[in-house]
Amino acid sequence: MEVFSILPRHSPPARPAGPSEPGRRRAQAANRALLWVLTFVCIFSLKNAESIAQESTGAIDARADSVFRWNESGNEAYLLEGRCRLDSPDGLLSADQLLVLVEPLGRTLEERRWRVRVSATGHLHSPRLSGVPLVPNRPVWSGEWLTPTRPTVDAPLFRGPPTTRPKLLDEWAAPAVASGSPGADLAPSSNTANGFASTAAGAVAPAGAAVATANGEIVPAGGMPPAGGVVPAQFELPAPAPRGSDVPSLNPPGTLNPPRPIGPEPIRGGMIESWGDPADGTPRVRAMQPPVRPEVVAPDVPMMPAQTPANDARFQLLVGGGSQSVEIFSRGTAMSAQIETVDRPEANETVVVARGGLTVLVRDVQAQLPSGQLFDLGTVSLSADRIVAWLPLMSGFLSGESSLSDAEGEIFLEGNIVFRQGERVIYADSMYYNVTRQYGMVLGAEAITPMLDYGGIVRLKADVLQQVSRGEFIAFDAAVTSSRMGVPRYWLQSEQLRFSDQTRPGVDPATGMPTQVPHRVATSRNNFVYVGGVPVLYWPRFSSDLKVSSFYLTGINFRRDSIFGEQLYLDWDMFQLLGFDRPPDGVEWLLSTDYLNKRGPALGTTARYDRNDFFGITGPTSGFIDAWGIRDTGLDVLGRGRQDLVPESEYRGRILGRHRQTIGRDWEWIAEAGYLSDRNFLDQYFEQEWDQDKDHDTNLRLRNYRGNQMFELAGEARVNQFYTETQRLPRLEHFLLGSSLLNDRLTWSMKNQVGYADMNIADAPLDPVIAAQTLSPLPGEANASGIIAATKQEVAMPLELGPVKFVPFVSGEASHYGEDINGDSLTRLIGQAGVRSSLPMWRVDPNVHSSLLNVRGLSHRIEWMGELFYADSNTAFSQLPLYDRLDDNAQEEFRRRFAYTNYGFPPFPDRYDPRTYSLRHGMQRFVTNPSEVVADDMLQARLGIHQRWQTKRGAPGRERIVDLMRFDVNTLLFPSADRDNFGETIGPTTVDFRYHLGDRVSFVSDAYFDFFSDGLRSISAGFRTSRPGLGEAYVGVLSIEGPVSSQVLRSIYDYRMNEKWILSAMNTYDFGSAGNVGQNVALTRIGESFLL
Repeated sequence: MEVFSILPRHSPPARPAGPSEPGRRRAQAANRALLWVLTFVCIFSLKNAESIAQESTGAIDARADSVFRWNESGNEAYLLEGRCRLDSPDGLLSADQLLVLVEPLGRTLEERRWRVRVSATGHLHSPRLSGVPLVPNRPVWSGEWLTPTRPTVDAPLFRGPPTTRPKLLDEWAAPAVASGSPGADLAPSSNTANGFASTAAGAVAPAGAAVATANGEIVPAGGMPPAGGVVPAQFELPAPAPRGSDVPSLNPPGTLNPPRPIGPEPIRGGMIESWGDPADGTPRVRAMQPPVRPEVVAPDVPMMPAQTPANDARFQLLVGGGSQSVEIFSRGTAMSAQIETVDRPEANETVVVARGGLTVLVRDVQAQLPSGQLFDLGTVSLSADRIVAWLPLMSGFLSGESSLSDAEGEIFLEGNIVFRQGERVIYADSMYYNVTRQYGMVLGAEAITPMLDYGGIVRLKADVLQQVSRGEFIAFDAAVTSSRMGVPRYWLQSEQLRFSDQTRPGVDPATGMPTQVPHRVATSRNNFVYVGGVPVLYWPRFSSDLKVSSFYLTGINFRRDSIFGEQLYLDWDMFQLLGFDRPPDGVEWLLSTDYLNKRGPALGTTARYDRNDFFGITGPTSGFIDAWGIRDTGLDVLGRGRQDLVPESEYRGRILGRHRQTIGRDWEWIAEAGYLSDRNFLDQYFEQEWDQDKDHDTNLRLRNYRGNQMFELAGEARVNQFYTETQRLPRLEHFLLGSSLLNDRLTWSMKNQVGYADMNIADAPLDPVIAAQTLSPLPGEANASGIIAATKQEVAMPLELGPVKFVPFVSGEASHYGEDINGDSLTRLIGQAGVRSSLPMWRVDPNVHSSLLNVRGLSHRIEWMGELFYADSNTAFSQLPLYDRLDDNAQEEFRRRFAYTNYGFPPFPDRYDPRTYSLRHGMQRFVTNPSEVVADDMLQARLGIHQRWQTKRGAPGRERIVDLMRFDVNTLLFPSADRDNFGETIGPTTVDFRYHLGDRVSFVSDAYFDFFSDGLRSISAGFRTSRPGLGEAYVGVLSIEGPVSSQVLRSIYDYRMNEKWILSAMNTYDFGSAGNVGQNVALTRIGESFLL
């Protein structure tokens, strides 16, 4: 009988470029993979063939009679017992007990690696290599590998966690001894190969090391092999050279080849081999059963004997095209698998029965969809104790009359089923699948599937898992969780859960072209949410996209303070609560049910969206709607002088919405809507948003972009009467920037606008004390309305005089206002001119070195900047209302109180007027001036020097250029000091200094100076350190002099103590009259799914 090994004759089809086919067909591809695998088994069994192992791919495989499985400190732990066998990149090893620890590394599938640590003890045996070194008086072997493929751990009997802690775990709890494998507890001698020592038969073992003899028997340290070094072996003739080959015999003429011990055959692959040719008189007959671990390759025929016609697109599975194709071996060493096939021509089928435990491994599997596109399934592995398959008659495949794509059949598997495809793992007691009807059923199933959208997994356990049609599954008495723990801390328990894996039309965000997007939805009924093993919520219906990792409840927050008391904030997924079968893509809708002990219950909702279309209009769209309200039964506490204020309204809240949408390539639509119940609501309930976010405006803007031009049509309404706002009904603006004139000799920029504006001063507060403090309007506030039309033109001429760049420019503005500050119409003309210049300089000195300062060479770069600006206006800016506000509501409310507290009633000091501040800083120079009212007579010179020192840092040969120090100084000079800068020639001056002692520690400082009386002078300095992934800290001092005086010590500390705890602390102390401002200390517990 001839035993052969055959590789595919042809390479697989080329894989098309572009995105992979949607994932809805992967379940179908994985199921059909089982059928094709069993088809190969039948073909090989009909030939009564045994294949020979191909070259190892470095995979790690561990097998035994039984295995315990659990999680140990974030690692997958397996304890194998009984005739354990390990196949590693270093060779084969057998033992009585094996401990395997698997740690996944990498955040994405492309980066995924596995760290595998193995410890073995008891009758250590290595048949392939010559020795296994051991630590004296410690018969334990340990090794560690980093592999790109997940290791295989299999046994006929799978169990849960062991009742007692395995002693082999101590091997990895203590510091590792250096060895040939990273982290291994071995110390092999210098003549070690592949991590194993070599000792010839009859030689004395090296001192302090135990060795394995040629037959795999372990000899104690310093001992001798069996007498005479005789190795029992079964006689076996070698394979002769192929006919016609020129390979010479290695033995002298007339001699026989010496016998070889039974064991794994030498590695052979990449060619057709033939053993036991009867014509040569070297027959070799073995039972028709797969070996314990040889690798079986595909037959020497095209994998698709009959091609599918082009007009009959069918699903096809392509196998082979990588280094290995199909591998079939017995599941355990206790009993070899037996495969039987029975042809039934009358039923046109072949029955295949496999007993004794069988594992089928298919590498380099591709699925070809009816559209012709391919996607990779990777490696598919299936293990079961017993398999029965009803397949089409095999004679058609062997004769080439039919192809695998035409195959239909049924498969039944039973006994400790383990299915792996990529990172997807399924455990089951029994399984049935009908390929023709695409119907299947699994009993006692547990499925583990990665979810790439949030970098986690989804686990499903069900008594019965049933596939009713293509992409449609039903699970009875099912539990779903994203927890990785053996006993999850939370899960969703359902009486019946239906899963749909389909696709639907969508739009590719990169190209804007129509495409098919995956749509995976789970729906269930009679649901309980368990937390810590206790049911905390019941809901009759549940529906969710699998991109969402939570069940009903998306967030829980507990807080306590003196203003609101004890607080509970709960956020719910509205799509899940309402049972939406198909929630809109890119939309998140939450319901907030909150309770504040001192204020009352609250209710709110938030909807956020990021889509490629909106109400049928194609284009990137994003935005949100946020509404929150409360029946307030308490008093507002807003700070010093504003304690225990009675709210202006009992029912308080806000509605805020913002929308941005691109229409086509040139149009953009922006909308905002903001409503507040009273002036203090945002400051009380959303203080951070009040201080930092933009105002709650209500407006619409439609923009059109044409190259370097933009047209905008805008309208703005005043909704909140307690703030000063300007309504626009409407306004049209046009911008042109950097247009070329006279063959690039000149550049032309302009801004044009026309519209109707209606400005209204804020209503007075209801509280009489607060009303008295904010009675006076701020500078520029007035009740005014009318048409505003303006145009501003600028022409610049860029010049280069050697290394110096000059840009002379002139500009003019004409504007008309329907009402000025006195209610009269006004026309204003402004003329401006100036010149900008810059001079870059640099010097490089590679000879500057200092190990103390961490300097290797020095590069000094300087940029000198200067600008002279002159403006002449026929109208002072104080004659016009400030239609375009410079500050938001938070700053304006503070400025009202500041004026009353520090200066009493009007007039408000000009040096603290925001219009004066903007004018002195030259805001009117820009064509795109956001507030055209701020413009007046001006003469100023702007000087600046920007310096940067750079050096090289890093390991030798891998140096990189980094900033060592940066020092920037900018200042303004005012020749007409009395008119423009309150009598001081030197105007606002800024300093920015940074020195990087290393990659993680920096000294930072900045300063601002106004030199007139009571001008602002601010200096800050401190040290900042940052270690990515570990923490950061800052300690610094801030000194402020001017309208207020303060010296503040600030410190921030954020440190990740370990994998489970984060410590955060903040301190602010004023050395002045304020004293201790406050401290904040937080200790965060990092759980598997929650931060506490």
